[in-house]
Amino acid sequence: MNKLRARLLALRLPGWSVPLALAGVCVLSYGLLIPWLGFYWDDWAFVWISQKLGNPGLQSYFATNRPFWGMLYQLTTPWLAPQPWLWQAFGLLWRIACTLALWRVLRLTWPRHPQAAAWAGLLFAVYPGFTQQPIAITYGHFFIVLTAYFLSLACMLRAVQSPSRRLVYTALGLLLSLVNLLMMEYFFLLDLLRPVLLLAALQESVPDWRQRLRRSLLAWLPYLALFIGVAVWRAFFFEFQTQNYTPLFLQQLKTQPLAAVLRLLGNVLGDLWVTTFAAWGQVFAWPSAAEHGALTTRLWALVSAAAVAAWVAYLLLLRTPPDGQLSEGDVRRAWALPAVGVGLAGLLLAGWPFWLTQLPIGLVYPNNRFTLPFMLGASLLLAGLLRLLPLRQWMRLGLLGLALGMAVSWQFLQANTFRRDWEVQQNLFWQMQWRMPAIEPGTALLANDLPSHYSSDNSLTAPLNWIYAPDQRSTHMPYMLYYTSIRVSRAVPDLKPGLPIQQNYLAASFEGSTSQVIALTYQPPACLRVLDPEIDATNPTLPALMRSAAALSRPELAGPAPETAQAPLVEIYGAEPAHNWCYYFEKADLARQLEDWDGVAALGDAAFALGDYPNDAMERLPFIEGYAHTGKWTRALELTQEAGDITPLMQTPLCRLWQRIDRETPESPEKDTALADVYGRLDCSQP
Repeated sequence: MNKLRARLLALRLPGWSVPLALAGVCVLSYGLLIPWLGFYWDDWAFVWISQKLGNPGLQSYFATNRPFWGMLYQLTTPWLAPQPWLWQAFGLLWRIACTLALWRVLRLTWPRHPQAAAWAGLLFAVYPGFTQQPIAITYGHFFIVLTAYFLSLACMLRAVQSPSRRLVYTALGLLLSLVNLLMMEYFFLLDLLRPVLLLAALQESVPDWRQRLRRSLLAWLPYLALFIGVAVWRAFFFEFQTQNYTPLFLQQLKTQPLAAVLRLLGNVLGDLWVTTFAAWGQVFAWPSAAEHGALTTRLWALVSAAAVAAWVAYLLLLRTPPDGQLSEGDVRRAWALPAVGVGLAGLLLAGWPFWLTQLPIGLVYPNNRFTLPFMLGASLLLAGLLRLLPLRQWMRLGLLGLALGMAVSWQFLQANTFRRDWEVQQNLFWQMQWRMPAIEPGTALLANDLPSHYSSDNSLTAPLNWIYAPDQRSTHMPYMLYYTSIRVSRAVPDLKPGLPIQQNYLAASFEGSTSQVIALTYQPPACLRVLDPEIDATNPTLPALMRSAAALSRPELAGPAPETAQAPLVEIYGAEPAHNWCYYFEKADLARQLEDWDGVAALGDAAFALGDYPNDAMERLPFIEGYAHTGKWTRALELTQEAGDITPLMQTPLCRLWQRIDRETPESPEKDTALADVYGRLDCSQP
């Protein structure tokens, strides 16, 4: 037993395991749910444009935004099929590559202190302020750019440390720096971190501060010249520099200088707190079972416990000489204090693209994307502060392992919300296909705010066109999806017939009319429902805007299509789900529109035989109408009573439905009895 104990205590993991640990923590944080993740947000536009409009479409899309970044998409998108898991793997690989590139930079900065690179690299890998990794196409390309920046820093440091190869490393470093500077503004000002990093890297090899400063400035000069050149191009020659974001701070500085400066100072201090301590503090909050579900909460607890135990054990077993052989004062001077200094400098440089444009930095979607430039500074700052804590080394390692483990489970929890969002999309479009197998080109869909948290109406327009116009290759989009809450009076002039609708999708455009729209509502667990203008225009269970949209709705614009029409849907969202209540409802509602009353009744019999029930009282209406048209008046009355008992708000739509039934069905004694029953019970007026 004593020998076993001695062997366990003597067990150490080699330093070369750190890159494997960095890749492993990325996989654990972002890779476990890849098979169940999909496309979200801007990824939909990118993948649809690349597949249907090709490189000219991508060039047009990025022309007024980030044209050089668009060139990167033109290089990458032809290589991968439009399958979500492939792009999720793409995003994960570049997250790993970026983390390893940073680790290499820090190993070059403090070559005698591998602990610095290991700690900061691990904190960077799981940084909890940014949680949008499943938006894999967009942020996979972000991490390509950030990887280029880190590799540029590594080349700069190698040029200083290897004078014989200085020209080669400098040329490569400048090329990689140009990639970062031209492609986007997120990491642009981080390039000014170079002299600070050089001073830290030369601290031990060049003790004299004057000589160290001179060598740092000389090494920085070519990068500074490149930075100034690109900055001049951006400021004076790139005509779309402020196309999307205006430097509001500079405008306010001219009119209210003191107020502008004070507001800026408050933003800076607040954002530094948010992107460091507040970002990490959220990983220790117990998730809400009401929000995430009891099963997910229990799974999170298990993942947290396992991850914390694993990372504490790894850090305790990791051999990182020579820190353990140096005094506390030596370690602090060698890398802890410099790491804090470089981290603070990185944080102060990271925020200017957002402080100048007054874009709010936050920790929730979508604004937590603005934390990306802060990841480097926050990781170095916290690694240095952790090393400066007056604790025993095993206590520091325990704290670091605790933070890493909780961050892993936090990122897993966030990824799970994307998994659930993908399920919402799958259900949405399968139900849409069941209800509307085909839609007449030129149709705009007006909807309530759909429950896809990570995709807007603008995003979901891409799969809508992909599914219903799979062979479309022109820049004229056949379909557009609009949320009435944000598009009416903007993209949609007004909810009145005969008004033109024009939408620029950057790579394509849509032209339609308010006389050619289909209104729909989808609020799970209720089924998707195409709004009936005769019934829903006065339906009090709908918001006012949706009632107005219902008055414009033309369900007849949707109709049947060949079974092969499902091919694009299967390609994107996978196999058709099991035929549940919503399947039968959608098919029955389509049959009702086509006046296939026997089909409606048969679908109703099958649906109610499932033992499942509607989640919205309105879902009974097609079956009421179908049973009435097929002479099953007793069943129609039963469903009417069930719907009316749910809420008094059903009185108006049920009355409108029975008035239509009265008008469209032949006279019979059974009909007269049923109508008398309904009109009496619901207090309906005669048609």
